[in-house]
Amino acid sequence: MPTIEHTYAYAAASSLSGTAENPLLALSSDMPQPECATRRFLTARALFPDVTARCLRAVSETVASRFYIPPSMLARILREADPVVTVSPGAVRFEGFSACCSAYMRLDVGDAALDVSHRQSGTTNVDFGAPLRGALATVGKDAVFDLRVGSDAVEVVHGGQSLVEKKVPLPLRWIRGFAEVQIVMSGMTPAFRLSRVAAQKFLRSLPRSKDNALYWVSVSGGLARLSARESAGAVPLRAAHRLRVLEALVPKLDALDVFINAGTGATAWVLDFGSQRLNMVLNADPWQGFSGDGGLLSQIAVSDGTATAAVRAQLHWQDRIDPAAMVTATGLPEPAVRAALAELAAMGLVGFDLGAETFFHRVLPFDPDRVASLNPRLEAAEKLLATGAVQVAGELAEISSGGVTHRVRRDGEKWRCTCPWFARNGGQRGPCKHVLATEMYLERQA
Repeated sequence: MPTIEHTYAYAAASSLSGTAENPLLALSSDMPQPECATRRFLTARALFPDVTARCLRAVSETVASRFYIPPSMLARILREADPVVTVSPGAVRFEGFSACCSAYMRLDVGDAALDVSHRQSGTTNVDFGAPLRGALATVGKDAVFDLRVGSDAVEVVHGGQSLVEKKVPLPLRWIRGFAEVQIVMSGMTPAFRLSRVAAQKFLRSLPRSKDNALYWVSVSGGLARLSARESAGAVPLRAAHRLRVLEALVPKLDALDVFINAGTGATAWVLDFGSQRLNMVLNADPWQGFSGDGGLLSQIAVSDGTATAAVRAQLHWQDRIDPAAMVTATGLPEPAVRAALAELAAMGLVGFDLGAETFFHRVLPFDPDRVASLNPRLEAAEKLLATGAVQVAGELAEISSGGVTHRVRRDGEKWRCTCPWFARNGGQRGPCKHVLATEMYLERQA
């Protein structure tokens, strides 16, 4: 698996101390800048300790999982990436990807779930291994559960043992997936809501072993059922075993909300605990990670760098980014603001909150300017433009590539291409390089 040249550097090994009634889990976090070694972002006490602890465990379990293993990788030792923690004015968010990048998990802990004594906005990676996941499972509802987040450490209280973790490189697909999934989430609409009892019955009915079959989830009489056939209003679900990680959390939830992105087939399964939400987002096909979907490429291709800089200047760790307020603050039209937000998502600077239905500001702990260059289709489209390979006449474009001329034609509000890549993916994984080149050409001619 290709990796970016960013390696986590932890100040110390993670450790577990305290008692069952007063647990303290000291979890080392990434320190990319030595001068920030003693900075602390958050000191708080969890008001619903068992829920917070078990949700944190679910995030870590997802990061440690690989739901799909290509045959070429069966014999390889896979290294896991660490979750990311963001502290903002109104929430603390823990997020991460499965190793295959087909499942994204994020825990949003709202202020109503925390008794905060100190807060300073910031983002860091956290060292989170199997021993810590086991320890979190023992935190009870009456425990005094303290959470301290800083560039020196993340501390969550419980236990009586010492744990040692490892440094890991940051997988390239993991970084790109972080950006892509935010755009996928922003295009989702609500599908249905299940009560606690209905959610528990549904999750218990899922396959217990690996099953990559395509099912359809429909709701009747308040209960969700799996079917091999599509029906009106049903939500697609492939590799349903990916949802098993949620089953242990159901007894504590208020409801399970399900969302669908009709364009990509991706779904989101959101456990609502009132003051906390656990979001699990699944790509339509487990063998196609979010890192390759390319849903934000068109927006980046036509994005004005000046507009992106103007919107970026307005970011100050907001939990809710209001596009209308951005329009007023920057003087830009709304389409330009939304295109800028897409580019900022690609740079790791904004995420999307399904509950609030809006973007939020956070800074992923790697070089955002480098992330913007991690889209090979954009680079290929730029080369096509630079070599004069794009010829446009009205609604038809002809692009010479590899000795073959491909035709790009507008189909309603979208484009279609005659290339094999488009024929294979049908636009579900974003535009091909020929469509991108056409969009970039038209934007620069305007």
